[in-house]
Amino acid sequence: MDLAKYFDRLQRLHRLISKKATGSPSELANKLNLSERAIFEYIRMMRELGGPIAFCPVRRSYYYEREVEFNIGFRELEDKEKLKVDGGQIEMNINLKLFNL
Repeated sequence: MDLAKYFDRLQRLHRLISKKATGSPSELANKLNLSERAIFEYIRMMRELGGPIAFCPVRRSYYYEREVEFNIGFRELEDKEKLKVDGGQIEMNINLKLFNL
């Protein structure tokens, strides 16, 4: 399967779970054009990644037990974030100055 398509399905599934609008596993399978078995695999994998996913039999929908964020992909870092990803260079320079190296 195309990796981009796989990630797209994960994002769509996340949005539906966030809205508590998945419907039953059968309905969700129809929405995502997947088999029920595939839905259970996606849910299992998302749980393994730490997704607090539960199913409400009254609403007949999957939902998150607490608010979470799920992101796949890349985004450009903001300037303040770039400072945090320096790999320790600033700290190393300070240590070198302390020891006159």
